[in-house]
Amino acid sequence: MSPPTPTSAPGRGIDVRDALSILAARTERGGEDLASASVPDALKEMGQTIDIAKQMEFAQPNAAGCDCAKNGSAFNGADAAGGNVLSEEEKQKHEAVKEERARRGEEIRAQLRTMGVGELLGMIFGAQQERVATYKAFEDGLSTILASGNITTYPAMCAKVTATFSVLSDTINGAKATLEERYNRKDISTVICQLQISEGEKLNLTAALHLERLRLRNSELDASLASGEGDARTMGLLKEGIQSLERKIAGTVESINEALEELRCIAADESE
Repeated sequence: MSPPTPTSAPGRGIDVRDALSILAARTERGGEDLASASVPDALKEMGQTIDIAKQMEFAQPNAAGCDCAKNGSAFNGADAAGGNVLSEEEKQKHEAVKEERARRGEEIRAQLRTMGVGELLGMIFGAQQERVATYKAFEDGLSTILASGNITTYPAMCAKVTATFSVLSDTINGAKATLEERYNRKDISTVICQLQISEGEKLNLTAALHLERLRLRNSELDASLASGEGDARTMGLLKEGIQSLERKIAGTVESINEALEELRCIAADESE
């Protein structure tokens, strides 16, 4: 399997403007500029950052020694959106999170070092199933928010999802590191790198999809409060964007499934 191709660095958190850049293709094709239109006020007030990927190691494939991506994204005392300097309290919280993750990561690695190759692969499959369940909860949460119109609850939901993904990604990266360091299984770690990169792409596309759905809902609400007749062209473009992103996510899911199938084949060989 050829080495995975690095994607754009997503390790600094999902920035509203970064997610919107995924949507820019249709603007370049002559469509209406939606990059700044119809963004819900609740998101505009979030410092332009939806902090869901900030601590997700699966969005940073090199975090556990994977050399398939060298994005060099690191905390530098400024937020991801516009270079605003963080307060001392925010810096301390950030450092506390880093220290806790390092401690937890070492505990996970110590446990993983006692496992065989088959057991490590089984743990990866289990963590991947939990990822799928977490994405479903994320989607269900967004649907509830869209139905209620209470967009202000979205950041809290992102924080909860981040915490879950954090544990799962620590586990997968720990298993990958053990496979490399103890068993010298570069063949397996290469596949895991591809899995992680594809998951990072899926995360960014999911963020863009959520934004598009939030913007569509916001446009629909604005239209209902006004004359009851929305801008059909704008809403049509938003719906097209949603369909396009759903197709891209489906393609990314195929890549994820291909990587998982390759890992299953390896696991079958190990069990013989």
